[in-house]
Amino acid sequence: MRRTTLTAALGLALVLTGCSSDSGSEENATAASEVGATEESSATGDAAGETAEMSDPVCAEFFQTGPVTLAERAEADRGVLESGEVLDPASWGEINLLSQRLTSLTEDASGDQGGLIERINAPFVEASDAVLDDEDKSPTDAEIEVPEIDVTDSAAAQEELQASCAG
Repeated sequence: MRRTTLTAALGLALVLTGCSSDSGSEENATAASEVGATEESSATGDAAGETAEMSDPVCAEFFQTGPVTLAERAEADRGVLESGEVLDPASWGEINLLSQRLTSLTEDASGDQGGLIERINAPFVEASDAVLDDEDKSPTDAEIEVPEIDVTDSAAAQEELQASCAG
């Protein structure tokens, strides 16, 4: 009983602290969000030092949203495919999930953006299809082999998208 009461009291204290509307908490939250936004935009700025937030929602989603952006994930996953590594289920799952996210982003894109994102996504779709379409392979296999996949055009398309998003 004592433990339950203590747990409930601590939980209530946390809830009340989170709901507090004193100006100190608001200032801290504002300062933290400003620091987070600055760090995020600094990490995604171009070589010229651009740190402005992207106004286009598709560009922002690809280059600035999340602790690890879609752009960073695409670069890392292209490296995995280019190296020809045998994938484990987690690595293949990451590639497959990225492919799905990029397909979804393509639906929101307009004009040239959609085509560029499709080109960025092409090697990830190919890797996913290589496993899903092969009856002898399964995403849960301990070792998942995908065919050699050229990622050159995907990297070039990502550079083109970054240039168009930067202005």
